[in-house]
Amino acid sequence: MKYNIWNKWDPLKVCMLGNNYTPEFFNGLPDKAGDPLKRICEETLEDLEGYKRILQDFGVQVIQPEMDRKERFMDNPSRYPRGPLQPRDYQLVLGNTCFVNYGYDHPSIIDRLNNYAPVNCIGSNGIMPYFSSEKTYNIVKGADFPTYEQFLENSTNKNYFEDFVWEELIEFSDGFEGLASATCFMIGKRLYIGRNDDIIDIDINEYKKNLPEFDKFQITISPMDGHTDGNFHPLKPGAILSLKDVQTYSETFPGWDICYLPDQSWNKVGEFMKLKYKNQGKWWLAGEEDNAEFTHFVETWLQDWVGYVEETVFDVNVLMLDEHHCCVANPNNQTVNTFLKKHKIEPVYVPFRHRYFWDGGLHCITLDLYREGKQQDYFPQKDQQI
Repeated sequence: MKYNIWNKWDPLKVCMLGNNYTPEFFNGLPDKAGDPLKRICEETLEDLEGYKRILQDFGVQVIQPEMDRKERFMDNPSRYPRGPLQPRDYQLVLGNTCFVNYGYDHPSIIDRLNNYAPVNCIGSNGIMPYFSSEKTYNIVKGADFPTYEQFLENSTNKNYFEDFVWEELIEFSDGFEGLASATCFMIGKRLYIGRNDDIIDIDINEYKKNLPEFDKFQITISPMDGHTDGNFHPLKPGAILSLKDVQTYSETFPGWDICYLPDQSWNKVGEFMKLKYKNQGKWWLAGEEDNAEFTHFVETWLQDWVGYVEETVFDVNVLMLDEHHCCVANPNNQTVNTFLKKHKIEPVYVPFRHRYFWDGGLHCITLDLYREGKQQDYFPQKDQQI
C-alpha cells in the first residue's frame, strides 16, 4: 500500500515535489525576455532543492518528476506545457488511490507517479470522458456530435464516435477539473470539495457512480473562488487557517478554532498595480514591471504557465509535516505565527521566491503520497445528526 492519505496532518512519509525547466531551456531568446525567465528558473530550482532538503530532514522520502534537460523552448515554442512544478493541481490522492487527470499536466508527473506506484488515469485512450452536466456537454458539442443522451449511452465505447469527436470529448472533458488535491481536502470520513460555480458543475452522484472510492466519504461542497488550498487549510484537529467568508465553519467544522487572514492587499503594492493593467493581475515578477518585451512574451507564449495570483493568499497555502510542524513561505506573518504557537505548531520556513509568478505556494508544489495513520471520524457527533 503505497498511497495513504486521510487528512492534512498525519506524519508525512512520502511526498512528490515539483520540478521545473532549467535556465538553459530559454537559450536563444532575446535578453529582455530570456534573462528574467532564466533567473526565475534558476532561483526556482534553488528553492526546490532547499525544500527537498527540509523535507528529507524531517524523514520524508521525496520523489520528483524527471525532465529532459536537452529540451529548448525555441525548438517548438507552441509545444511546451508548463513544467511539472505543481503536481497537486491535477492529481488526487484519495485514501489508498491516486488519480491523475490525463492530458492536463506535464506528462513527467504521471510517469514518475506510475514509477512509484500505479495510478488511475482519467480521460485517456478510451476511458470515458467525463462531463459534470448536460450544460457543459452542450457547450462543447458540434454539429457532428451525438445528443447528450446518446453520449451517456455510449461514452465508454470509443468506437461509437468519430475519431476527431472522441479527441474533442477527451480534450474538453471535465475529468478531475475540480477534483484534485488542490481542491479536495480529506478530513477522515469527510471530503471537502471547493467549487467555483462559474467554472464547473460538480455532480457527486456521477462521480460516485464512476469512482466508487468516493463512497468512503461524506462529501461537503463549498462554493469558493480559486483552489481550495488558497482559501483555507485545516492544520490539525480543531485548527484552521482561512480567508474571510470562505464557508460557514460553524456548520462545516463545528467548534474548530479559525485563524482568519486578510487578503494580499495588492492595492498597496504600487509596482503590482502598474503591472496589473498589462496582465490583468495574473502574475508578478518584482523588478520587471516595466519590461514590456518580457510581459508580452509571457502573455503570448506562457499563459498556461501562470495562474491568477491576485486571488491567492499564499500564507494559507502551507504544508503540514505532522501535527507539530508546518511549512510556511512567510516567516514574518505574526497573525499566523501566534496562531501556530497557540496550537503547539512550529513554523518551518521554506523560501519560495517566485510564487507570485507561478501562482503556487508550498502546498501547490507538493503532492502528499503517504502519511502515517488511518481513516478516522473527526466529527462523530455531527455525523450522527446527518
